[in-house]
Amino acid sequence: MKKSLQAGTLIIILVVPAFIFIGLHLFGENKFDLPVYDGNQPEDKELMVFNPKSANCPDVAGEQHHIPEFQLLNQDSSQFLAAEALKGKVYVANFFFARCLGICINMTSELLRVQDKFKDHPDVRLVSFTVDPKNDRPKELKDYAEQYRIESPFWTLLTGEKQEIYDLAHCGFYLVAKPAEEDPNDFIHSDKLVLVDKEGRIRGYYSGTDREEVDRLIQEILVLLQTYE
Repeated sequence: MKKSLQAGTLIIILVVPAFIFIGLHLFGENKFDLPVYDGNQPEDKELMVFNPKSANCPDVAGEQHHIPEFQLLNQDSSQFLAAEALKGKVYVANFFFARCLGICINMTSELLRVQDKFKDHPDVRLVSFTVDPKNDRPKELKDYAEQYRIESPFWTLLTGEKQEIYDLAHCGFYLVAKPAEEDPNDFIHSDKLVLVDKEGRIRGYYSGTDREEVDRLIQEILVLLQTYE
């Protein structure tokens, strides 16, 4: 009798969780959702993310923030029109420059992991903007792409008018980008990778030099893609 009771208890312990798991998988709702960043978040100097009011950006009070449309040159010397190239895409954006020997190398290395994971997915893209357009012309970006095995059209490197790129960093992605005061040939820019959804809304910030943060980015891209299924 005692053995039968123990056996019955063991069956309950093993079987009931399995049924709960199956039920949640088949009928449950995914309650995990990513935030939408609207520009009203407090400034965070550590994240190098800031409130757009400090950069004299257009007031979007009462409106949902979307990344502005932009048109720049890619590494193939072709016009990159965001409204066409990123339509219906989830994408990750960052800012860098080709001569950067600091965080840019780490960021590129981590983004290569994102490329390896999603390069065959039709709805995912990577977009990197240079903060040094004077020196980073399409040829230099092409050389950079070849050096680091960047695959086009999945991953696009962009250059153009300096002010347009900086305005996009400040008022579009809410990221720091500026020349270094002590050395005009150096640049200060955020190490953040920005996750943008198909509607052009910011859904997450991740350190591009932190492997665990990029692991989180990869997982949250998958979560975001599931919301469109």
